[in-house]
Amino acid sequence: MILIKLFFVELRRKTIHTAGSFIAAAYYFIDWETAVTCLAIINAVLLIVEWLRLSGKIKMPEILLRPHENNQVAAYIYFQLAALISILVFEKTIAIAAILMLALGDTASGLAGALMDGGNVRHSRQRFIIKPFPIMAVMFGVCVMIGVLMQYLPLATDMNSISLGVYIAGALGATLGDAIPLRIQGRPIDDNLMIPILSGGFMTIVSLL
Repeated sequence: MILIKLFFVELRRKTIHTAGSFIAAAYYFIDWETAVTCLAIINAVLLIVEWLRLSGKIKMPEILLRPHENNQVAAYIYFQLAALISILVFEKTIAIAAILMLALGDTASGLAGALMDGGNVRHSRQRFIIKPFPIMAVMFGVCVMIGVLMQYLPLATDMNSISLGVYIAGALGATLGDAIPLRIQGRPIDDNLMIPILSGGFMTIVSLL
């Protein structure tokens, strides 16, 4: 019963998370300069809102926040920042795939993690921990499926065609970014940053081989 309740709580939160896929969809139709400008403005506005929230001047709906985010930067900030970085750094096709792997792959991983123990690795006290294999398999499978579907997507004029092998490399990077909590001075790096950066990085490297 508790697992079912946790699943539906996570489902509500991840429904909002999947809305991030609209960034990838919008980028498909617009050019690089427009996408960067729009996301830079959105990030600036959200950072101001987040500063107001953390300073106690405004409150955000509880559905947007996890309990540990009440006194620290929330995941939606990292998501928007990761989308901006992905578009700035990676080729358009790779950036779109990386953002989709974050929006949809991380959603699938979160829902799977709500149904089993061991999904919350970034707030564990253990020095080294990794998500259970079934959760990793769900994440990897969804990300590979994104690559398969993108193979059939008509390319915009400013997009490059990439092979399924490149998408599979991206799925591996996304899975590692989700499953293994990298830390700086003992503090975990948010997976909303790690997933698209590793995914896009892996795809870029393999596409150059």
